[in-house]
Amino acid sequence: MRRTLVLLFIAVAAVAFSQSMMKTAASSGGTGSMMSSNAATADPAVGSALRMAASAAHKVPYTSLTAAEALASQSPVVLFFAADWCPYCQSDMKDINTNGGRLGTVTIVVVDYDKEKALETQFGVTVQDTFVQIDARGMKLGAWNGGGVDMILKRVVPA
Repeated sequence: MRRTLVLLFIAVAAVAFSQSMMKTAASSGGTGSMMSSNAATADPAVGSALRMAASAAHKVPYTSLTAAEALASQSPVVLFFAADWCPYCQSDMKDINTNGGRLGTVTIVVVDYDKEKALETQFGVTVQDTFVQIDARGMKLGAWNGGGVDMILKRVVPA
C-alpha cells in the first residue's frame, strides 16, 4: 500500500511538472510544448546571419587552431562552438553581438559545431553552445555551456 502511494505521488508530481513546463513554453510564444517554442526560433538562416553579423565584441570566424592560438597570445580567446540551427546558440550570439562590448579585450572565435568535429574531440566538446577558453599554446583553460556575455565575463581567466 505504501509503495502504491509513493508511485501515485511520483506520477502526480510528474504530470504537474510537465503541465507547468507547457504553460511556460506557451507563455513564451510557443504552441504548448517545450520543443515547439524553441523550434520556432531555431531557423538556420537566422543562425548563419547572427554568426556573420557585426558585433560589439571582437568576434571572428574560426579558421585554424594556429590562428586562434596567435590571437590568444595577445588577449583572452574563447572558442564558441555554435550551430546555426541551435536556439541557445542563437540567443548567445545575439547577446554577444549586442552586449559584447562589455567583454573588453576578449576575442570570441566562432567555431561551426557541425563542421569542426576534430576540434570538438580535442577539447571534449559534446554539445553545441559550448564555450572553451584557450591559451597561446592551444591548451584548454576552461569550458562551459551557454550563458552569453555574463557567463563569459564570469568564467574567462585574464591573460
